[in-house]
Parts: sequence; C-alpha cells; structure tokens
Amino acid sequence: MKKIDFTQLITKEVLTNDKKHIGHVDGLDSVYFIVKDGLFNPRYYKIPREKVDSYQDGKVLLNISEQDTKKQFKRRYPGYFKDVKD
Repeated sequence: MKKIDFTQLITKEVLTNDKKHIGHVDGLDSVYFIVKDGLFNPRYYKIPREKVDSYQDGKVLLNISEQDTKKQFKRRYPGYFKDVKD
C-alpha cells in the first residue's frame, strides 16, 4: 500500500468500505483523524489512522463498514481535541 500523507486529507470526504459517506476530515493527531458530519448538531468520529485504506479521487476510503464505524468510533461531543485518546 502506498504511504498516505495525512496532512493532505483535511476537509476531504470520507467513505466507508461499503461506499457510504460519513463526513469530512476535520482534524488530525498522531494516532487518529477526526471526521465531522453535519453543520447543525454534527456527529464526530474519532477513527484510528490504520482504518484508512486509501486516498483516491479526492476521497478518503476506510477499510471498515459504515455500521462498524458508527458503532466503534462515533463521538457525541465537539471537544474531541481536548482528550483525543479516550
């Protein structure tokens, strides 16, 4: 697999391996990237970098399904950068 430059992924659309849109990349740290979906009452996902399968055609493709992404990585609060390791 080609090495991904994660700094180029900010604001890119994120799709699961079943081609479902879950939002756009909103932030990064050394282990996770944050995906935000929606402007009013947004949903956040804190997804480990190893779940990124590839970056193609301006989209980030995950190696996990929409259902598993929502079950494992969904966060309810916008203060995710304060304690991104929880």
